[in-house]
Amino acid sequence: MKKSYRRTISVSHLCLAIALCASVVPVAHAQGAADGSTNKPSNEVQERQVEVIVVTGSLIRSKDFNSTAPVQTVDKALIANTAAVSVQDLFKGLTANAGSQQANEQNALQGLSQFSLRGLGVGSTLTLINGRRAGLAPVTDGTGQLFTDSNAFPVNAIDRVEVLTDGASATYGSEAVAGVVNIITRKNFEGLELTADARTSVVDAYQAGLAFGHKFDRGRVTIFGNYRQQSGAFRSDIDIIKRLDSANAAGIGALYSSGTGAPGRISRAVASGTTFTLGSTLADPDCVAAGGVLASATSCTYPFIDQRRVIPEENRLQTLAQFDYEITDRMSVFAELSYSRNEIRDAIGGTVLNRTQVAGGFLVPASHPFNYFVANGATGIRYAGPAEFAANPALQAVPVIFRGRPIGAAGDGSKAPDMVTTFNNQRLATGFDYEFSDTLTLSGSYTYAENSYRRSQPHDFDSALFQQAINNGVWNPFGTSISNPTLVGRDGRSVAANTNSELGTFSFTINDTGRTVQQAADLILSGETGFKLAGGAMTFALGVQRRSVGFENTPDGRRQSGANGRDEIEPAIPYTKQEVWAAFGEIALPLMDRLNVSAALRYEDYGSNGGSTVDPKISAKFDVTDFLSLRGSYGTSFQAPSIRQVAGTVGNASVNDPPNAGSFNVTVFSQGSSSLESQSASNLNLGFILNTQIGLKMSVDYFTYDYSNLILPEGDPQFIVDEVRAGRLPASRVVRDGAGQLRQVFTQFQNRGDSEAAGIDINLRYSPKWFDSIDITFDGTSTIITEFRSTDFAGLDGKGDLKGSRNFANAFGSVPDFKLNAGVTIERGSHSVNLSGRYIDSYTDDQTSAPIKSQLTVDARYTLSLEGLLGGDGTSLTVGAVNLLDVDPPALTGRPGYDNEVHDIRGRQIYVSLKHIF
Repeated sequence: MKKSYRRTISVSHLCLAIALCASVVPVAHAQGAADGSTNKPSNEVQERQVEVIVVTGSLIRSKDFNSTAPVQTVDKALIANTAAVSVQDLFKGLTANAGSQQANEQNALQGLSQFSLRGLGVGSTLTLINGRRAGLAPVTDGTGQLFTDSNAFPVNAIDRVEVLTDGASATYGSEAVAGVVNIITRKNFEGLELTADARTSVVDAYQAGLAFGHKFDRGRVTIFGNYRQQSGAFRSDIDIIKRLDSANAAGIGALYSSGTGAPGRISRAVASGTTFTLGSTLADPDCVAAGGVLASATSCTYPFIDQRRVIPEENRLQTLAQFDYEITDRMSVFAELSYSRNEIRDAIGGTVLNRTQVAGGFLVPASHPFNYFVANGATGIRYAGPAEFAANPALQAVPVIFRGRPIGAAGDGSKAPDMVTTFNNQRLATGFDYEFSDTLTLSGSYTYAENSYRRSQPHDFDSALFQQAINNGVWNPFGTSISNPTLVGRDGRSVAANTNSELGTFSFTINDTGRTVQQAADLILSGETGFKLAGGAMTFALGVQRRSVGFENTPDGRRQSGANGRDEIEPAIPYTKQEVWAAFGEIALPLMDRLNVSAALRYEDYGSNGGSTVDPKISAKFDVTDFLSLRGSYGTSFQAPSIRQVAGTVGNASVNDPPNAGSFNVTVFSQGSSSLESQSASNLNLGFILNTQIGLKMSVDYFTYDYSNLILPEGDPQFIVDEVRAGRLPASRVVRDGAGQLRQVFTQFQNRGDSEAAGIDINLRYSPKWFDSIDITFDGTSTIITEFRSTDFAGLDGKGDLKGSRNFANAFGSVPDFKLNAGVTIERGSHSVNLSGRYIDSYTDDQTSAPIKSQLTVDARYTLSLEGLLGGDGTSLTVGAVNLLDVDPPALTGRPGYDNEVHDIRGRQIYVSLKHIF
């Protein structure tokens, strides 16, 4: 029996949202409302408005279809006001978006992004291009779910983005558990459009775009292209991270400090039979001089703030072409072809070497030319140093054990080599429409999307070869390699500095590859039934669908064998397919002139890989008056385990380990299971729409999501480590090396009980007619989360409360319980000005129980239309600033120092854009 949770609504938040929803981004208005885009200058090419016969949230084709679905629309005005140069930039315009993939750091998701409606995960939001599947990224998120990389498509090809916020599995299939994002492209563009954009913040970015459209006798073709280049930034380039990491001066406790140092810890190698054990330990005496931090007499830590880039370098090419042709008056065909390539360059400095040789480290023989350690008692050591050895030729070095990294801070930043990841995305969609009559249409389509990646990662160290380099005196593991590089060793010929050629004797490049292939074929019959009700003709849609997802992942052979520096085994996943077939139907019942009811039913069968399901949905809209409508919907959803959730995943994380007084990089194994059951959900939406004659349009919707049998990882790696230390999980869930240092953490995908989310969406637009020559538009949108609970995770109150939480200890996204976007656009003649404010309420970091402060940022934009300046049909110049006041994101006391699911680390972005239409 499911728990019943008491729902409470913050009255202050509700009032504030309704009162202040009068401002920025034309962020979300229900589909079907009058177009709210700003007036265009007379010299801009006008795109012909065509009759919309299919709306997001329904498969019914009808000239008079009255949608009952809660759809938020990101239109051209919003795209302009958010200064979007990628789809990722549109996320901030949607308050319903929470916990999305945005600024991914140090993981396989760098360069990718995706919407996450309601914080329910990127894999629970289905992304479509013109109503058809958009393809899937070749990597999975932390929950093992596949998702669409929304950055694969050029922004200049987008007409609008329609977001269905109430779940749509009955219409589109099992991935639409939380909702649907439908990207509608500019099919009707004619002419030639050139765009350029330059912006600067902590990084610099440049973008050039092209759009071409041509209409001929029975068809049209449109082509779009974008090229974008972005520089990168290290963590120390970001003021807030640099300030938070200032504790590095005091050793352990710094934000980016690792107990596995370079220089590292030096221990006496005490002979024990045929091997050695650890004697007393000293920090490398040249710790500070060589770039380390002296945490204690026995520990030299590694300040790895510049080991990786917080913002990677990017080179992105995006193209999209569309073709529509009417073969006859009743038969038409279409094709869409897109390709994108994104090259991501991250830096990788001092990587770990977890695969050790002796007592959790590496033996440095007494004969090593830079071993200046002598015995101090039976098991102790003392550092004599070069001067004492020179003064006393009788001194004898003793063998020691080095515990640390081959290279550290001296190899970070500008000296770090690049780790290069290349994503290639290609998609083909083609199909036909055949009109049997004016009221009956048969549609068929086929979509093929293949997405692949290749990652080349240098600095994978071979443990045996590293030990050999030390044994031969080729590699100097001590701090003298940095602090005194010209020092000549005890052998009279070796020089202390290490060289790249010497590094190359044990350093390799890891090459990983993977791909996904998504295919979908649909056949839909839609139109009028021939029956009429009081409100008009009954319409319907009946269809079948066959779709599949293929996934493969091929780690480098060193990863597969375990002979890599991280001492991890990641098996390859051979090409595996998950196939689904579905049958579905939908009917629209105009019971009265003012009452429309829609019902949908879908059957899906995953075969032995997830079972089958029947999901219904019913929705209704009642026009109380000419300006007030009520709407509501209820439906169920279903999602089978993904291929990754069954096979398992391997990743890396940094965790704090109090027994060793430091933070350490560990390998995280998320074990899969073939016994996972499918997760399901039910969705309820109730709301009203206000559309007045005085220019005021408003919608308010109350929503609930009730999830069952959620498929999630057991917990964050830090959570696993803490639970093992507390005795609440078995010790086998972590692995330590011979020196007791953490190396591996094991978690697993499980069905993790139920969760329930609820809240309110508010959308408002007001266009008063105050002046004859000036157009003013106020826009606002807000999302208030009233409930987010779990039966399986402790949450903030120990009883499952996840509302207003960062959700670090579980697999949900960050869920601030109040967001508000508001702004105003003023237009007069060739001038357009927009001022936008974005407010995110405070919430709690459940990792530390510390509050995450609220944030208010302001964006500003000015556009000047210059008719006839360069010839053609018009030129527009835009200057603006994102985060005009350069407000820092709220600080976290733990890594990464800010919440990259919610806030933007780039600070103020100043940009200049130019558009010219021929």
